[in-house]
Amino acid sequence: MIDVLAVCLLFYPFVLLAAADNGGSYSCGSLMGDGHFCLDYSNRLLVKPPSGSNITSILNLSGNKIPAVTSSTFSDQLLLVKLNLSHNEITTIDGGALWRLSLLNEIQLGNNRYACDTRICSFRTWLNSNSKMVKDLNEVVCHSPGTLIGVKIIEINPSYLCNNKTIDSIGFEVNTESVVGFLFLFGLVIIILGIAALKDRLYGHVGVHAYWLRTIRTP
Repeated sequence: MIDVLAVCLLFYPFVLLAAADNGGSYSCGSLMGDGHFCLDYSNRLLVKPPSGSNITSILNLSGNKIPAVTSSTFSDQLLLVKLNLSHNEITTIDGGALWRLSLLNEIQLGNNRYACDTRICSFRTWLNSNSKMVKDLNEVVCHSPGTLIGVKIIEINPSYLCNNKTIDSIGFEVNTESVVGFLFLFGLVIIILGIAALKDRLYGHVGVHAYWLRTIRTP
């Protein structure tokens, strides 16, 4: 009996994934019907996702007050197949948090308060690669700044936000302005050291020349 249950637990996420691919439905209470697999935390005024189970496959967090999704938000729920983050107060999403959910097949992200600045770059990269699984893609829009309010994040030109600001890839961002600043300071130090070395060489040659002049003039 224990062996049968272990096999069921092992293949459960893949059963959900196959059902989704075939247009099937998978709501709480279906299939195994265990509350550990399907968690509904909608409309509870939560400011962060509750600690879940590493066997959770369906997670509904809609209608809460979650302000952000960080790289570790779903680190304990990597078997998620269906996720609902709509109608929260999310301003930023770390794209890396979503890339790690390799079994994810359906997600809702609309009606949040996305700040479309350089912090959105990794999320936009993920969104561009996984737009088909986002069921409310048209509602994933900018809430700020004023010039971008209502603009779909998927339609933002990456060069508008990310070029000369950040280089994004799978949840990892490098601030290029900081890199340029570092290279500038490094180059400045090299120039100063070079001038100092050149000055020492010039003074050294002048000193040797003056010594030989004194030697020649001495009777």
